[in-house]
Amino acid sequence: MCDTGHGRGVMSIFTEQVETAVDGAYRWLRQEVTSLPWNQEAHLSESELARRSDFSRTPIREALLRLQGDGLIRRLPNRGVVVPALQQADLDSLMEVREVIEIWAARKAIAQGMDVTPLRDLLAAQEEAAGDPVEFVRLDVAFHRTIVQRGRNSVFEDLYEAHRYKQLRLGVQAVEAANRIEAVIGEHRAIVDAIASADPEAAAEATRRHLSSTARVLTDGR
Repeated sequence: MCDTGHGRGVMSIFTEQVETAVDGAYRWLRQEVTSLPWNQEAHLSESELARRSDFSRTPIREALLRLQGDGLIRRLPNRGVVVPALQQADLDSLMEVREVIEIWAARKAIAQGMDVTPLRDLLAAQEEAAGDPVEFVRLDVAFHRTIVQRGRNSVFEDLYEAHRYKQLRLGVQAVEAANRIEAVIGEHRAIVDAIASADPEAAAEATRRHLSSTARVLTDGR
């Protein structure tokens, strides 16, 4: 039987439409989830989410699977889809781990002569995303991950990646709580400038100051 390619074209268009719907549902849901109070648990219903959004249940279901892969939600027996609450202990532990890893990584990046161009590109992208807290924080996580990866320590990288969902959730709360976007950009710039200047002490201090400011906003709201 001769294949004219017509079927593939139809299938390609159909797949593209489904993927677009899923991507849109994913962005919408990610915004919803990361905007929830970090210290409160929330239950999600597919039907309720579909009713509140412009998406049908199929892309909502696929988007939930992606969020589960990101670690932002969990599926629990007899409870359904849950956005887990984070405790003060989670915040304290995360910031302590981040400080150890990120200061070490900044020093290691300098020792290895890191090219800061990727960091400056991410900084510019953050400035462009100043009006979108979720995208801003996604770029924030990418900024810090880039430095951590430059340290080339797979154990640290795995530990850092394991807490990505907490960083996303806490990060959105932090930038929205005290309108910290402009301050974060300035703090990131100080880290980049210190690495570019090959000044490990300045890089360590800039990183420590940045993390301390973030923790203070999350704890005290200022």
